[in-house]
Amino acid sequence: MRRIPAPPPATDDLDTSRLVLRDGTTATVRIARPEDRDALRRFFHDLTPESRWNRFFTVGETPDAITDRFAEASEGNRSLTLLACRHLDGELRIVAVASYSRLTDTAAEVAFAVDDRFQGRGIGTLLLERLAARAADHGFQRFHATTLVDNAAMREVFRDSGFEIRSRSAAGTVDVQLALTPSAEGVISAERRRRQATAASLRPMLAPRAVTVIGASREPGKIGGRILKALRSGGFIGPIYPVHPHATEIAGLPAFRSARELPSGVDLAIVAVPPHAVLAAVDDCAASGVKSLVVITAGFAEIGAEGRTLQDALVEKSRAYGMRMVGPNCMGLLNMHPDVRMNASFSPILPPAGHVALSSQSGALGIAILGLAAERHVGLSTFVSVGNKADVSGNDLLEYWEEDPDTRVILLYLESFGNPRRFARIARRVSRNKPIVALKAGRTRAGSRAAGSHTAALAASDVAVDALFHQSGVIRAETIDEMFDIAALLDAQPLPAGNRVAVVTNAGGPGILAVDACEAAGLAVAEFSADTQARLHSFLPRTASVGNPVDMVASAGPAEYGAAIEAVLASPDTDALIVIFTPVDSSCSEQIVSAIQDAIGRARAAGVLNKPILACVMAEARGHVSLCAGVERIPTYTFPENAVRALGKASSYATWRRQPAGLFWGFEDIHLEQARAVCREALAKRGDTWLSESETWDVLHAFAMPAAVRSLGKTAADAAAFASVIGFPVAAKLASRKVQHKTELGVVRLNLMTPQHVREAFDDIVARATQAVGGDAIDGVVIQPMITSGVETIVGIAHDPLFGPLVAFGIGGINVEVFGDVRFRIAPLTDHDADDLLHEIRGLPLLKGHRGRTPADMDALRDILLRVSRLAEEVPEISELDLNPVIALAPGHGCRIVDARIRVATPRRSGSRLPTV
Repeated sequence: MRRIPAPPPATDDLDTSRLVLRDGTTATVRIARPEDRDALRRFFHDLTPESRWNRFFTVGETPDAITDRFAEASEGNRSLTLLACRHLDGELRIVAVASYSRLTDTAAEVAFAVDDRFQGRGIGTLLLERLAARAADHGFQRFHATTLVDNAAMREVFRDSGFEIRSRSAAGTVDVQLALTPSAEGVISAERRRRQATAASLRPMLAPRAVTVIGASREPGKIGGRILKALRSGGFIGPIYPVHPHATEIAGLPAFRSARELPSGVDLAIVAVPPHAVLAAVDDCAASGVKSLVVITAGFAEIGAEGRTLQDALVEKSRAYGMRMVGPNCMGLLNMHPDVRMNASFSPILPPAGHVALSSQSGALGIAILGLAAERHVGLSTFVSVGNKADVSGNDLLEYWEEDPDTRVILLYLESFGNPRRFARIARRVSRNKPIVALKAGRTRAGSRAAGSHTAALAASDVAVDALFHQSGVIRAETIDEMFDIAALLDAQPLPAGNRVAVVTNAGGPGILAVDACEAAGLAVAEFSADTQARLHSFLPRTASVGNPVDMVASAGPAEYGAAIEAVLASPDTDALIVIFTPVDSSCSEQIVSAIQDAIGRARAAGVLNKPILACVMAEARGHVSLCAGVERIPTYTFPENAVRALGKASSYATWRRQPAGLFWGFEDIHLEQARAVCREALAKRGDTWLSESETWDVLHAFAMPAAVRSLGKTAADAAAFASVIGFPVAAKLASRKVQHKTELGVVRLNLMTPQHVREAFDDIVARATQAVGGDAIDGVVIQPMITSGVETIVGIAHDPLFGPLVAFGIGGINVEVFGDVRFRIAPLTDHDADDLLHEIRGLPLLKGHRGRTPADMDALRDILLRVSRLAEEVPEISELDLNPVIALAPGHGCRIVDARIRVATPRRSGSRLPTV
């Protein structure tokens, strides 16, 4: 096994028709079609002589025959042309052309041409990524190109591509070969370019110089009027331009009849007009140079097919104009930075400025969320209501906030994922520096689907979400309330260095609740050392408990609280502190709160800087108390359980972040093309199907999976003869594509001790199977030696329609679905992901050697998981796979796959990634 580069950017990135250029503007990309001939001729005609020379080695006009070939190149197995388009001079025009054409079965020639006005914006590199993905889909492994020595722009495209390059110079030209598997450095570079381009595209929206409200109204109850009022009352520092077809002044501001009349320098348009008027408003905004849009208007995809058509037109129009768009059907956005102070929403609530960024997929909940932020004293940097996510998505915002120095914590309210695999890659990177807290609505499964394999049957809808968050370091909140509990802690306090918690309280009951909650949250409430207890004894009464929790009893006053907090924070036995105050005498409450704050300040001044501190003030009708120690805010909770749950989530995140990033692994002994050929041939012959016995094991052998010794007997005599060779006892089981659960049908026989027993078992199995599924569906009977030691496990693949392949591991055998001890991760797996799978199941003690039993070979299990992960990624035709049981033998003795099933189906991602119309 050897380390390989991180996987290339997921092909989901390349599905969209959107290109985000280096300067933050956008363009659309699609496959060429025959009716593009005239537009292609115009494009090549309008190129400067230098650009034509670089593309065709001539300054003359491009022959029509060549142009026609580009227009016809839409079959990826022979040739393909991609067109990038933008609105220019009042019409949609081609601004870049990229194409490849077949040279051999594995190689194609590639070439590009870019409108001179768009050169230097990274458009060639973006088109090359899409071409490479399509070419790889059709079996091409290399691109060839010939370019002039002085064509610096083309050399930059190849250099930035991330593909391994070989070149050779001759007679003023350079011959270039590009391997279509990106290097690790290329992947990192491509991700950096995407992140920077996305951030640049969102800055005009989130930090605009000037804002216009399209559909502004004098009536305060209308959306346009509410947004205009919010912008003004929020203190936006730039110009605000109302647009109304019949008004000359609104709310004391000069009004414009159309966005076409706006002065230059408007970065953001808030669109609040009826749905039928939105497209015209976008045209008007583009004519005056507006850079971005927030479409408040509803009546798009959320209402059905007609609205979806209108939304698609809106997206394509805005992209072709080079503009980014939030919405439609959203409540707007906010930027609370003092240099911006923009409330471009219809929310009447303005939370305090701070360092927490928030995205909400629900406009209605957005207002409630902003209210909760204000109540909890959680300061926001930016807030975006994404609505229908037609253009700007949560993934885009993650990349913006990753670059934003004013954002320290990211909160997401999600109802759906548009591109979960891209989310996983971005979140895994962002979470290394900034915590992401997500609340995902819709945890239950609406309906069920039939599944032919154990793995697929166990892969419920929310399983993939849990796996996604776990792998990418995202903190999952269960409620909106908990999301803000966690955010308040992460924003104000350091991450804990461990999971040891100290509790200081003046009431035994809340202390016990805190201890119980700590155990449930994976936190340790360890007893203090003798030195710490002695220090506590020195000032607490005899009736106090100086263990952990420290119960100072109800008589504890300001002095006791202050001394106990300092003592506990100074103790080397603690990683975090929860202070619980239950008021007994209201006349002393303010003094005790002040003492708590002062003690924390003294501890910080003494050098205790890396321990988070949480407070629980159980006072009636006081709401959320705000505690501060100097400039440090102490997150305060109403009940101990809330504080503990928030700390538990923060501790788990801190543990994830301390781990080194996981590595993706490859193998030198796999034969990828052999496995692909078996699956594709079965699909071509039989359509979506289960592989036969021999096909299944051909795939597994191609990936060097450790199979148990086996032989497929066609006759009873053959079966008995093989059993005699390998030695008794043996097992016999039916081989048939139509029988997936053999035990239920009674076609498995174990512990066969003689040749006669094997022959009898063979005849009985065939008879039962013939009666059940017919003789034509029987491939034979498999004979295997009995494996009497080891632990039965299951390894599998299930394909989620949104998340892609999931890799499963758990305790296996015939009762796998009864016990349900199976966990999932989204492919591809890192080595850390594989280890997490192994150690997360409830049956881990069996693998570790429960009650003196021999432990399992964990290294061998990890190896199988990583191989199955590669198989899931590299052979997308596999829709379901069960390896059950996989017998894990003693350490150093490996594993044996006893039974296996593979179902193949047409890959959901095959075919055209880009629209042809």
